[in-house]
Amino acid sequence: MSDTENGPIEEDVVNEVEGTEDNSMSIEDVIDKSESEGEAEDNGVDEDDGDDETVGNTTFETTYGTDEDEDEEQEPPKLKYSRITQLPPNFFNKDPISCVNFHENYFIFATHSGIIYITDNEFKQIRTFKAHKASVLAIYTDGEFFATGSMDGTIVIGSITDEKDILAYDFKRPIHAVILDKNYGKSRSFVSGGMSGKVIYSSKNWLGQRSDLVLDENNGPIVSITTIDDIIIWMNDKGISIYHVPARSVIKVIEKPEDSPRSDLYWSKVSFPETDRVLIGWGNYIWQLRIALKTNEDKADEQGSTNMSRILPSTASISFRAIQEKKVEIEHVFKLDSLIAGISSFKDDYYMVLSYSPPVNGEFNYPDLKLINSLTGEVDFEEEIGLKNIENLGLNDYHLGIHIGEKSTRYFIISAKDGVIAQEIQLQDRLDWYVEHDKYFEAWDISEHLLTPLQRLNIGIQHVDHLMKVDNWDDASSFLARIMDIDYDKLPDIDTKSTILTMNTVSTQHYDDEFVINIVQLWETYSMIFIRTGNFKHLSKILPTNPKLSLPTSIYNQILTLLLEDDVDEFIKKIEEWSHELFDVKGMEDSIETYLADNNNDSLRRTLVGLYVETDPQRAVRHLMILKDYNIIQFLSSHHLLVNHIKDLPKMIQLRFKGKEFETLPLGDLKSRFMDIVDILVDKRHEILPMTIIDLMNQNKLNYLTYLYLERLNEVDDYVTRGFGDKLVELYSQFNREKLLPYLMKNSNYNFDLAIELCETNELYEELVYLLGKIGENKKALLLIIDKLDNPEIAINFAKHQNDREAWNILLDYSTNKPKFIQALIEGADDQSNPFYDPISIIKRIPNNVKIEGLKNSVTKISENNELNLLLSQLILNIISNRSEVISKKFRHELLQGLEIDVTDENFSQLINYFETILIYNNTTDEKHKYLLESVLSPKKGLYSDLQAKLTHLELLNKLFEDFATRNFATTEKLTSTK
Repeated sequence: MSDTENGPIEEDVVNEVEGTEDNSMSIEDVIDKSESEGEAEDNGVDEDDGDDETVGNTTFETTYGTDEDEDEEQEPPKLKYSRITQLPPNFFNKDPISCVNFHENYFIFATHSGIIYITDNEFKQIRTFKAHKASVLAIYTDGEFFATGSMDGTIVIGSITDEKDILAYDFKRPIHAVILDKNYGKSRSFVSGGMSGKVIYSSKNWLGQRSDLVLDENNGPIVSITTIDDIIIWMNDKGISIYHVPARSVIKVIEKPEDSPRSDLYWSKVSFPETDRVLIGWGNYIWQLRIALKTNEDKADEQGSTNMSRILPSTASISFRAIQEKKVEIEHVFKLDSLIAGISSFKDDYYMVLSYSPPVNGEFNYPDLKLINSLTGEVDFEEEIGLKNIENLGLNDYHLGIHIGEKSTRYFIISAKDGVIAQEIQLQDRLDWYVEHDKYFEAWDISEHLLTPLQRLNIGIQHVDHLMKVDNWDDASSFLARIMDIDYDKLPDIDTKSTILTMNTVSTQHYDDEFVINIVQLWETYSMIFIRTGNFKHLSKILPTNPKLSLPTSIYNQILTLLLEDDVDEFIKKIEEWSHELFDVKGMEDSIETYLADNNNDSLRRTLVGLYVETDPQRAVRHLMILKDYNIIQFLSSHHLLVNHIKDLPKMIQLRFKGKEFETLPLGDLKSRFMDIVDILVDKRHEILPMTIIDLMNQNKLNYLTYLYLERLNEVDDYVTRGFGDKLVELYSQFNREKLLPYLMKNSNYNFDLAIELCETNELYEELVYLLGKIGENKKALLLIIDKLDNPEIAINFAKHQNDREAWNILLDYSTNKPKFIQALIEGADDQSNPFYDPISIIKRIPNNVKIEGLKNSVTKISENNELNLLLSQLILNIISNRSEVISKKFRHELLQGLEIDVTDENFSQLINYFETILIYNNTTDEKHKYLLESVLSPKKGLYSDLQAKLTHLELLNKLFEDFATRNFATTEKLTSTK
């Protein structure tokens, strides 16, 4: 070994207790090498009378809890357990464990024989040696150094990795607790306590010797010492003392409750859930403390001294400065109904507590692991831990440690003779538990991100099997559809019927071939199961309807056949929902035909028509006739079958009417029912000739339909209707007289004689008048108007339309004895009639014996109209004259107006020499405008030849004008000159 600061450990281990004396002892007195080596090398397994992994009925390698009635559990437990097997077997058998410490990077185990066993956090051995002659009662490590305290009164401190760096100290009394200064590598300082009842701070003095300072004494044995930052906490009979190192004082003491057990009987357990919180379990009480850390706390001394060494010197006198004490808050205090053998934090504001119950009548109890709500103190979870060989073990023989790893957090439950690791149930653990307990739905539900699609599918299938076994076909079918559902868009766009089962299907990024093949095979298997058990209706609701999956058509055929026999409505629904690629359409058509031969079902018949639409529309016509389908003609037209059923058209048209509706409905209602048929027939005019349609309709007394057809045909293609003029005249006269006259006037492709005869027969006088006028029978037409229509307006309009003297003469001659006509002729005289008559001539022709009512008013009206015309003419003349005068004056003004000249313009001298007279506008600041009238003669014409002479003359004129204005006009604006 290398030299230490106190000398070679083989030769001397410095032991200074309270700084009184130096006692040297050989390493053999502290470390029994031969025993240490023997114990370290003894890794064999001692004989045992049972499985090391089993206690009672609990096997920790595969156990998630210790409840006896596991089959009745509805949910997996919170924790799973496994036994620690990585430690040397003799630790638990020949040499029980007395103390443990779980650090972030290292685990340290100590035994009652004084052996120290150091591993990494995965139990890989680092060092094993014998450090003490008796039980190790305390272990501390900062990750670089370790310290152990023993029943034999010694403390051993050394490097975790360097076997040569090790020291031993003898304090003469059992050591229950020891901690290292956080800068121990330089300071070599530590704090310890035990049965001496003293809390001792040990450090090196200036001579290099150990110097001890007592921080507390005479309050009973020290059962625990711990530290957090610059705070030291110890427990004794006084309670929980909290010591602030920089302040060198105890800043808070939490007294033990009176009903708590004796302090040295059950040692306290401490955990640090957060950097500023301390969790203490002692006896049957839990305290949660919060220590407020300063934001500007002192940094470590650059010379290597620490808080402990700086403020606890052995001799030097130092001037202390005022240091603010840290605030210690008691956040929670809970009393339990059992003793605490270990404590740690757990997720979601829970405490994990290892509880101990003393033996009753010699019966030792297994410890319990509890999860306690840190807000309420309620125990929300509790289970017994089946450790081995618990006989004669007390509370201090149990330990609870925690290690927070990258993947999970492990909780170590250690007794003197056994060790178990508890871990929170992970998702995979829950999945395994569900599968083990035949809870396949729950397993499937949480497995989406844990298993491959195929693995997850297999678990789901097991749940389907379970549901079918209990005859729950509703849930079985719905869940089967759920687990077999896939995204069909991610299947290959190829003929999967020929490739899936041969494993030649093109793979996609989402599904592999094996998965798709399994889906197809499972659908086939379960389809047969549902069909054979009579649950085909359930199957029909979930069976895939996307052809890309390429299930056998026989499955769909069987379901449809069974539905047709059992539930026609459901059969129809499936025929409409399912793609016709899924089943044998021709076979289904034959089945429906057979069914309809004995049963009449309109809905099923329409379903059959729907199938025939795709396969053979001609076969659908018969069923549409039976159904009296309103749109059968549209069907024939859309499927190009109209030519094949021309003779049936009247019968098909009649299908739209019930009873005697065709004979009683108003023409407007008939038209609404016929127009779509008319449009079809007009559209098909090149396939079915209009003559054929007209003859067919005439034979079946469908004249109104013929009228609608020809009228529409005339609008769309009047060339086709040229040969049907007489028929149109006849139909217009029968069904729409308002359009007859416009048609007669617009067209000439009809027989005038027949038209005249038709109008005479039907007393269509207006149309007859037009026709007579068209053939030159003006007299006959006018007589017809006068005698039959007795309408002077029509007669006058007719004469105006003919626009010849003969027509006017006829009208004038035959109107002589008709007062109404005479009055109309007088009042209706205008420019168009003036060439043929004037009102005066009409008045002169009136017979003496003819009395005309209102003649006076008519004559007066004529007179008024003449006077009015004269007045209007005069007004218009005045307007034109005035407007002309204004325009003339404006034009004259523009010719005579002068120019406005700026007198400062450099061109002024040139202008003044050119113009005879200049009017200059002088814009002054006065409120009134002043004008200067300058009257000058051009030097070429006048008396003056220079500018000054002109200005002198202008000034004279201005003065004369000013005198004149003063005498005559007080308000006249003054004209001033500008020199």
